[in-house]
Amino acid sequence: MLRTFSSRLAVAAQRTNTAVAASASRLFTTSSSASQATPTTSTSSPVAEGTTPSSSSESSSSSPLNLLRDQLRYYAVAEIKNRPYLITKNDIIVLDRLKDVQLGDVIELNQIKELGSKDYAIQGKPYVSPEYYSIKATVIEQPKGKIVETFKKKRRKHFQRRYHIKPLHTLLRVSELEIKAQ
Repeated sequence: MLRTFSSRLAVAAQRTNTAVAASASRLFTTSSSASQATPTTSTSSPVAEGTTPSSSSESSSSSPLNLLRDQLRYYAVAEIKNRPYLITKNDIIVLDRLKDVQLGDVIELNQIKELGSKDYAIQGKPYVSPEYYSIKATVIEQPKGKIVETFKKKRRKHFQRRYHIKPLHTLLRVSELEIKAQ
């Protein structure tokens, strides 16, 4: 009985090893020798026919900000009142009331945790340096929110209270999100 059980395990192990080897060979296929002559990296853009690979790799390694600036759309993770907000240009941000601003005020956001696009991202430790970007938002409205009901009760004391509040908000429109040239 033991001998047949261990032999079954050995056969099953051989089957899984061949299946793993077959799947690995499908994942890692070799390409032609012409494409191996020009190595590419994930951060470099495709090389055009008229340029040399060395000149494009020098420009991409010189400044990662230029790679980000070449993208069409950007995003940023901004921290406003200790909360992160993912923003892009022309977004409207709804946040708790900012007391010291008026309608039409322009606010410069300087606590940015991450700048990025579809292909590239720059992460700060903890924040990205303000010399790399310019992000401005305009206060467009300061409305009251929907009614929030808070119900408090103490057991066996005949105490019940309902509190109704309308929280105050500030709406910001991101008017500028640009990556500065380096």
